[in-house]
Amino acid sequence: MESSRKEGGIVQLVVVLGLITFVCALLLGFINAVTADKIAQNNENTRNEAMAVIMQDAESFEAVEVGEEWTAPEDKGQPPISGVYEAQAGGETIGYCVEVNPSGFGGTLTMIVGINLDGTVAGAQVTAHGETPGLGAKSQTDPNWITQFAGQPADGSLAVTKDGGTIEAITGSTITSRAVTLGVNTAANCVASLG
Repeated sequence: MESSRKEGGIVQLVVVLGLITFVCALLLGFINAVTADKIAQNNENTRNEAMAVIMQDAESFEAVEVGEEWTAPEDKGQPPISGVYEAQAGGETIGYCVEVNPSGFGGTLTMIVGINLDGTVAGAQVTAHGETPGLGAKSQTDPNWITQFAGQPADGSLAVTKDGGTIEAITGSTITSRAVTLGVNTAANCVASLG
């Protein structure tokens, strides 16, 4: 009798927990449906603002299709590219902006890299990250650090000083610095493949 009552209590507990889980899943699905468009719009606005800062002379940005080799060749050490945009002014192409997603210390970074037609880096901006505040987060919050990429050759050969390159790493955040540098190199290689 005691065992039967105990089993009935467990079944009741499982049913109640199942119902709570179902209701929570429904609520999360509803919230996701309501906010998905707003999140996508915010991400697009952030990307557009970053491109406008990097390529200040551009009047418009047009999406460009890139080849399969740039979709997600992580086996080659290249981070995935989310989009390539042709920067135009006066009806002429003045460069390209590439949205690239290298992996940093705290997860994936989202960054925009501008490449000039003369083969130099126009600039870079980290638009989203999961890096450590005060360390890797400086890749986004410290404008003095990220500006060192502007004017560098866009030939895919940039490296941090610890690896024999010219890019000064963020103190205490070499992994993030390497990730941003890899993102810039990947963008440069992608743009080189377009021409």
